[in-house]
Amino acid sequence: MDAPSGPPDPKAVVGGTFSAAAETYDQVIPFFAPFGRALVAAADLNRGARVLDVASGRGACLFRALESVGPEGSVVGIDLAPGMVDALAADLAARGIANASVQVGDAEALDLPAGSFDAVLAGFMIFFAPDPDRVLAEFARVLKPGGVVALTIFDGSTPSQLLRQVGEELFGAQDARAAEAFDRSEVLDPALVHAGFDRPEGIDVTERFRFDSAEQVERWHRSHFARLLLDSLDDQQLALYRTRLAEHLETMRVDGGFELVQRARVTVAYKR
Repeated sequence: MDAPSGPPDPKAVVGGTFSAAAETYDQVIPFFAPFGRALVAAADLNRGARVLDVASGRGACLFRALESVGPEGSVVGIDLAPGMVDALAADLAARGIANASVQVGDAEALDLPAGSFDAVLAGFMIFFAPDPDRVLAEFARVLKPGGVVALTIFDGSTPSQLLRQVGEELFGAQDARAAEAFDRSEVLDPALVHAGFDRPEGIDVTERFRFDSAEQVERWHRSHFARLLLDSLDDQQLALYRTRLAEHLETMRVDGGFELVQRARVTVAYKR
């Protein structure tokens, strides 16, 4: 008799979902790119700096960081999703970039030397980690004294709220993951201090994104973590999602299309 299977490994779920989304991630609309620019600007990287980009995705932060550090600097990207790493490595090779690399890595156990980076960037990732406090401790470990960490969180309304509502309508209320609390500044900021950083400072960033059709929004949902829900739906459930999506888009209608106004918070702190 086969042993009963336990709950799925959350890291395997995250890594597998983002690997499946890698080909279209940030390609349907450039959602993460403007927030990546804001994150790198807030980090105020020096020329020649050595930077670690955690959960590098398709390079929304990494490419902007390379512009800031110049050819004398370098950026190492890590991501839990092998598919994302392969896609970003191909992008780097296609551009002939020699001072950046990307590898599969776990933010809770960075396979990197202590004190080896001037800056750590972490865009929209801390609330996915099963143990965010361990992640922050690892960031502090690999940073030099005085090094900067810069993170983005939504700190409020997220672009996945509609998906959560549809999921609850179909399957009932689900318990929130404990790590989701780190998507709020009142949780993240004291955790950074506990991990060895000076008092964090936050900057609010608001971006606007235009969609031309419900079909484009669905393709966008399938290009990031929301595909975890959509890929699980049967035809009837998918029809409900599309009905709720159409209703939601009517609240976003502008000039023959639909506009998403998304706020995020950039948090910057320095290692003591």
